[in-house]
Amino acid sequence: MKKITTSDQRQMAFYQSGPQHHTPLVLLHGFCEDSSVWEPMLPHLTETPLIRMDLPGFGGSDLPASIQMEDYAHAVHSALQLLGIQRCVLIGHSLGGYVALAYLRHHGIHLAGMGLFHSHPFPDDEERIKNRRRGIETLQQGKRDLYVAQLFPNLFAPKFAEAHPEIIQKMTEMGRRQDAAGIIAALESMIARPSYEQTLKTATCPVQFILGEKDALIPLESGLKAAVMPPASDLHVLPGVGHMGIWEDTEACAGYVRDFYDRVIQS
Repeated sequence: MKKITTSDQRQMAFYQSGPQHHTPLVLLHGFCEDSSVWEPMLPHLTETPLIRMDLPGFGGSDLPASIQMEDYAHAVHSALQLLGIQRCVLIGHSLGGYVALAYLRHHGIHLAGMGLFHSHPFPDDEERIKNRRRGIETLQQGKRDLYVAQLFPNLFAPKFAEAHPEIIQKMTEMGRRQDAAGIIAALESMIARPSYEQTLKTATCPVQFILGEKDALIPLESGLKAAVMPPASDLHVLPGVGHMGIWEDTEACAGYVRDFYDRVIQS
């Protein structure tokens, strides 16, 4: 792990691997995760210049400047600029996808391509907001481990979760490593995030969508609705997969991401 101090004196943690390139592939993890979530895909991306970044409040990164999704995107952009990276392909899983959308809105000129991996541009509905508020209350009561234990089993397709309890346990342990304040900040930022539909419709770079057929958090219908918005779109639906294609269909997901990266940097 390396760390870099951004312009607002906050530290961002990241990992670099693969060959050096002026346009790397940057991976942003999801909610209650850190950059280690991408590890299953790494053997399939050894020839790809890669940066995995811990989002503010997760892993080794400091808390965000505010609960606005834009501040997460600004932190990522600041870190990349300090690393001398003027252009990248940015892929975000779940929460990371929301950050990628904010990045597209504010720093889109720096993107050769962007990917929404089990993510979408739509704001929370009232039911989702209520659920996030309940989660915040649980965390404020000092029950982080309980919250995390209830979270991760629901991210996977039921058949996969039943067949791979060791992966559920591994993800739960990852969640327990996260600071409660960082989890709360992310919940607040997701509640407050705006619609990014217009951002997608005016995207100046190709946008990849990787969707799970059995995703209980990002319904396939929502993902398909979003996938027709960008002027240039690349769509993949994972049969029988829930919200965690990184683990549930690792080889296919790595291949889709790698091929998208190779294609957009050559265009």
